[in-house]
Amino acid sequence: MKTKRVTYDEIKGSLQTGDLLFCHGIFTEALQVEAMQGSPWSHIGMVVRLPGFEEPLFWESTTTQTLEDVMEHRIKTGPMLVTLKERIATDVSDGYDALFAFRLLKGERNDGMLAKLKAFIEEVHEASFPSLERMAFELLEGKLLRVQAGFKSFFCSELVAETYMRLGIMDRSMPSNSYRPIDLSDRTDLPLTSGYALADELLTLQDV
Repeated sequence: MKTKRVTYDEIKGSLQTGDLLFCHGIFTEALQVEAMQGSPWSHIGMVVRLPGFEEPLFWESTTTQTLEDVMEHRIKTGPMLVTLKERIATDVSDGYDALFAFRLLKGERNDGMLAKLKAFIEEVHEASFPSLERMAFELLEGKLLRVQAGFKSFFCSELVAETYMRLGIMDRSMPSNSYRPIDLSDRTDLPLTSGYALADELLTLQDV
């Protein structure tokens, strides 16, 4: 794990759509996921900047029912868009996560990307989060057989990978359901398209 550290207030102003946030969970299921991966990260989501929202938002798929979706104005599971600062704060206060890291995306953001992102969010916003059994099946199916799962449910890293593919940041050499949080970390090389690169992880100190 990288040792460079930054506070949320220090990095907030530089966060852009496409930056990644990794979460180290401390509840039973998260610890099991981390142990199976050999990684400190059990959850991942993507930073989103949208007109009309001063604060950075967080695009994630989760079973955690603690925050209201900023577009649907209700608490839900599966793909959702929440305030990033509130996600970090509530995950810490509720005992879900204890460590966070950002990977900043280098590359162009433009109106075309924003339009694609809005369209994808609208397409999958009502999708669910799969059961643990379904998630394991789809992950293995993606990794071993390279079979793309449907879009009626998403686990966290699948949603991020599919979003990257829809935005043209990453190619589809592997299906989105083949990606785990560790596969999007700085321990691996991602098939990013020309003009894009992800920086090393920045550990985020808890100041929110």
